[in-house]
Amino acid sequence: MKMIPDKIYRNRKQFFNDHAEKWLDMWYKDPSTGRYDKHEKGFKRLFSLLPLKPGDQVLDVGCGTGVLVPFILERITSTGVLYELDFAEKMIEVNRSIHIQENIRFILSDAENAPLDDASCDVVICFSCFPHFHDKEKAMTTLSRVLKPHGIFAISHFDSSEDLKKHHGSCHAVMHDHLPDEGAMRKLFQKVDLNVEVFIDEPGFYCIIAKK
Repeated sequence: MKMIPDKIYRNRKQFFNDHAEKWLDMWYKDPSTGRYDKHEKGFKRLFSLLPLKPGDQVLDVGCGTGVLVPFILERITSTGVLYELDFAEKMIEVNRSIHIQENIRFILSDAENAPLDDASCDVVICFSCFPHFHDKEKAMTTLSRVLKPHGIFAISHFDSSEDLKKHHGSCHAVMHDHLPDEGAMRKLFQKVDLNVEVFIDEPGFYCIIAKK
């Protein structure tokens, strides 16, 4: 039986709310060290590709409990602004309890309806979230709108698109959530006037970097 889109959306949102409090432990904690550095090499590689600088305004889409926050704040410093956006209220709640820096703005919203001004962000990052967008084309249109001219748009995962599909297939709540193939992704970027400069899809690392 095929699930209707609204039910898929509700199940997806419930899944993320239910797991918010243990999200960092589930996916980012190294059990051998007890530290949250399980994907240290992946984060180092991702941020080597992102031209973040002091004073930047950054939108962290699908931020979850804020695993990217320390990496972003280190680069934009206290002179920049970080927008943490997620559609799951529990994710935002946990994120807010962990990160108390004054230059963070927490936003409860879908990516498709991100309530930011036009051309307000230097960088938009979609880390480990793009497959979960309910309407990917609308999300891309909205996120492109909030980018400044020459702004950077990034999508990244620490899995290939094929491995991610297998991983999500094992969980009922997100089994429908996949990355479109490379051709479809490039078309999405082209539609919203974003020029793809980097496209990596390999075991352990997926990354698209585009410029407006």
